[in-house]
Amino acid sequence: MRVDKGRLIIRDGNTHYPSPKRQFEYFKGSLDIPPRIVLLDGSGSITLDAMDWLAEQQVPLIRVKWNGQFLSLLTSGGQAADSEKLAWQMRARECETEKLAFYLPLMITKLENSLDTLRGYLPESRERDAAEDKISVYLDRLRSDPPAALKTLLGIEAQSASVYFKSWRALDLKWRPSKHHPIPDEWHQFYSRGSLAVRNRGGANIFATHPVNAMLNYAYTVLLARTQIQAIADGYDPMLGVVHTRSRSSYGPPRPGYAIDLMEPQRPKVDRVVLQLVREETFSGADFLLQSDGVVRLGTEFARRLVGELTK
Repeated sequence: MRVDKGRLIIRDGNTHYPSPKRQFEYFKGSLDIPPRIVLLDGSGSITLDAMDWLAEQQVPLIRVKWNGQFLSLLTSGGQAADSEKLAWQMRARECETEKLAFYLPLMITKLENSLDTLRGYLPESRERDAAEDKISVYLDRLRSDPPAALKTLLGIEAQSASVYFKSWRALDLKWRPSKHHPIPDEWHQFYSRGSLAVRNRGGANIFATHPVNAMLNYAYTVLLARTQIQAIADGYDPMLGVVHTRSRSSYGPPRPGYAIDLMEPQRPKVDRVVLQLVREETFSGADFLLQSDGVVRLGTEFARRLVGELTK
C-alpha cells in the first residue's frame, strides 16, 4: 500500500493459484473511497505516506486473521467501527424492545431456512415430519403474533433446534471398511448435536464426539469467520453482541457476540453442505481423528474438502 501522485495505490496479493493480482486506486475526496479497509492475514508493506493519506481521508485500516479475529487497527479516529452503528449496538444490548426488533427477523429467516433444509436434505421419517409441523407452527406464530419478550423468542429458537436436530437421527452414514482405520459402531448413525465428552458439565457442542458434529463445528467456524469479517467491514463491532452478550464462552475463548447474532439464519444453509456430503460420501476412518478424550476432529485432507464445498 503506497501513495503515487496523490493517489492511494493498493496492490492485492495472491490467495490461490491462479488468482490474478488486483490493483485499486483512490483519489483524495473521491466518492468511491471505502469507509474502511480490511486486510486479511498475509504479509506486505505500507508506506508512511499511505498511513498519512488514510488518516487525512479518515479511512480506518483494519487487519484481521483469516478467522475474523482482530489483529490491529490504524485510524485517526481511535476506533474501527462506525460511531452511529456502535452506539446502536450499545443501546440495543440494553433494551428489550431493540433486542426483539433486531432478533425477530433473524429468527423468522432461520426457521424458514430450517424448513427448506428439512424438506430438501433430510430423509423422510416421523421425526422429520414432526419437526416440519412444529417449526411451521412456530414460524406462523412469529409472523402473526410475535412474542413480547426476548425469553419467549429464545425459547422458540431452542425448541425448534431440538426438533430440527432430532430429525437428523434418520441419517445413515456410509463407511469404507478398513483394517487400518476402524471406526466406533456409534459413528454409523447420528444421535445428538450435544457432546458426550462434556456431558457432566452441561454439554458443549464445540467438543464433538461424532463425525457429523465435527463437520458441523468446522462449517460453523468458517461461517462465523466470514460473518465476523463482514461485520467489521460494515462498521460494527463484531464482539459486541445484541442477543449473545456473554463476552466469553464457558470454556474461555472470547465470543464475537454480534457475529454470532448475525450468523444464526445462515446455519441451516451451512447444514445443507454437511447433509449433502453425508448423503453422497462414503467416509473413511482416516477422514476423522479420534482424540484421547473422545473428541472428534476432521483430518487435514477432509477439512480441505469441506472448505471447498462451503466455498462453492
